[in-house]
Order: sequence, then C-alpha cells, then structure tokens
Amino acid sequence: MAAKKVNLAEVFQKNEESQNPELRVVESDPPVGARSPRPPSREKKKHIGGYFDEAVYRQMKHIGIEKGMTTQDILKEALNAFFRLHDKPPIA
Repeated sequence: MAAKKVNLAEVFQKNEESQNPELRVVESDPPVGARSPRPPSREKKKHIGGYFDEAVYRQMKHIGIEKGMTTQDILKEALNAFFRLHDKPPIA
C-alpha cells in the first residue's frame, strides 16, 4: 500500500504558526528614577550653571554661610550686579 503524500506547504504553515505566536503590547509602569514633573516654583525657569575651581566653590559657600544666603541668593545678587554693570535692568 502506498504511503499518504505529505503536503509540505501545510507542514511549513503549521510550523510557522506555532513558532510565531501573536504578540501583544503591554503597558508597564515607568522605570524607577524616571523624571517627575517640575515643581511649580521652577515652571518657565532655566538652569544657569558653570564649572569652577574648588576654591571658587568654597569661597562662595563660605560667604553664603557668613551672610545667611543660599547659592540661589548669591547667584541672583551676582547676576543683577552683572546686568547693572552692562546697563541692563536687574531682573534676576
């Protein structure tokens, strides 16, 4: 008796379907450490910074401690002085 012929196209089709299951998109929680929204006090503001020698940093911090000023206060005062020096309004 002759063996039943196998349809190779059907075999390949079934094999492909079993190896390629349907993929679904899954929503996940944001990664740990993801940025949170800006606090309202920083809305519409930009960061200004620079890299200086450690002596500059220490001297500024020392003056801040003596005067009871934060780094933000010191930079505000310095920027306003810079603006006045260049005939601009002190807007910091």
